[in-house]
This record gives sequence, structure tokens and C-alpha cells, in this order.
Amino acid sequence: MSLPGEGLALSSPLRVALSGSTTCVAYVSSGVLHVANLGDSRAVLGVQEQDGHWSAISLTNDHNAQNPDELQRVLGEHPPSEHRTAVRHDRLLGLLLPFRAFGDVRFKWSPEMLNQLYESGPNVRSAVSGSVWGLPPHYLTPPYLSAQPEITRHLIRPADKFLVLATDGLWELMHRQTVIQLVGDHLTGLQHQRPIIPRVDMTLGSLQRLLLERQRRVQAVLEDQNTATHLLRHALGDDGYGAVAPNRLAKMLSLPSDLARRYRDDITITVIHLNEL
Repeated sequence: MSLPGEGLALSSPLRVALSGSTTCVAYVSSGVLHVANLGDSRAVLGVQEQDGHWSAISLTNDHNAQNPDELQRVLGEHPPSEHRTAVRHDRLLGLLLPFRAFGDVRFKWSPEMLNQLYESGPNVRSAVSGSVWGLPPHYLTPPYLSAQPEITRHLIRPADKFLVLATDGLWELMHRQTVIQLVGDHLTGLQHQRPIIPRVDMTLGSLQRLLLERQRRVQAVLEDQNTATHLLRHALGDDGYGAVAPNRLAKMLSLPSDLARRYRDDITITVIHLNEL
């Protein structure tokens, strides 16, 4: 394989190939939902039970060291002599958290191809981040990283109302049940319908505070026309009591890019309304 170094710029496809991305894709046809997952993004189904409450059903598995089947798959693809180095500190070769992804060819190509790439010239070096320069440690029997998706098939039922596709940045901040409850409440307007039943010992002042809190929650629901936006605002601005704290949300959104990663991972959210398909 020839990897010429002449004319490569910072926008070179090599930078894309050496970067990596997980993915989670949904396809609906004839009442059947197909989900293809690669990495640690997730697809979670929102189901409205007969009594009206919401249930969260995961349609994907994370491809990382926390998944015993996935860990055994990786170890089984390499000789026993590498079982202590193929996965170290819950990371692939001690470096990468997801065990499946697009790109990240430094975990896929042969040592010969990678060395040829790195030795192609200074223009190649300028197109490649210094953090990915050189072979990973204990790089003996590649490929280590897979781009083979795991596919799930689900027959859509009347109770299946929506599907949330999101990157790991969302799931690190919110439990799947919380995500489904927020989306369900936003879609059905349950915030408007929940009655306030005063306790026997409740004072007028306490009742007023409850009514004001309910009004604030209703306004928060109406503020977001887009369900994914509503979910994102809660993920970043949650006040610990199920509402959005404007000051916290503003701070999270205004963090410099070099600092934001300390507080959150990248977040991408798609909400698919199944009853509209």
C-alpha cells in the first residue's frame, strides 16, 4: 500500500481515519425496528404501560470492558499470551474505552502499514495529532478494534411510543429510566395533569410553594418544542430535584472547549416518535 506524504494538509482524510467514532443507527420498516450499535452509544425504547407509567427498555449493549461477553470476545481474538495486555485498566491496549468503533485505524492496521504511514514525511505528521503518533504498546496481533456492529431486531408494539438514540455523554449524566420519564412527560403533558393533594398538616405557605413549583415545571415543558432539546437541557442543567437550574445550564453551555470535557462528554441525542411512522 502506498501512502504518499506530499500535499497532505491538516484537513487530510488521514486525520479522520486516525480519529474514531461510535455509532447507533435505527431503521424502521413494516413495523419492525432494527438497531445497529457500535461502541458505547445506546438505544433505549420508551414504553407506556397500561397503568400509564413509563418503562425503559435497552435495545443495545455497550461494547466495553463492563460487558463480560464483549470482554471475552476481544480476549478470544488474541493469543493467551496477550490476555494481560490486550485489555488493561478496562481499556483496549490500556488506551481506548470502546472495543468497537469506526476509524481509529491505529488499533486496526498492521504495524507495517502504520510505520509506513508515520515515516511518510513531515506533511503526514502535520496532519496527525501528536497523541496518536506511533504504535500503541503491546501492539502484536492487530486488529484489536472492531467495526462490526451488533444488530437488534424488535417488533414494534402499540405500547412502544418512542426511541432515544444518544451517545455516552448523555448516559453518563442520566439513568435510562430518568431519560424515558422526561421524554414521556414532555410528550404526553403529564405535568399538567398531575393533581396536587395537600397533606393534612400542610400550611397555605407550603401549598403555595408547591403550586409555584408546578407552574415552573409546566413552563419548562412548554419552553422546549423539541424533545431532544428538552432532554439536553435537563441533562446539563439538572438541579438535583428534576428541574432545570438556569444558572447551571448557562455555565455548562459556556464552558471553553478545552475545559468542557472535564465535566461532560460529547452529547448527541435523537428522539424517534414511533407512533408517527
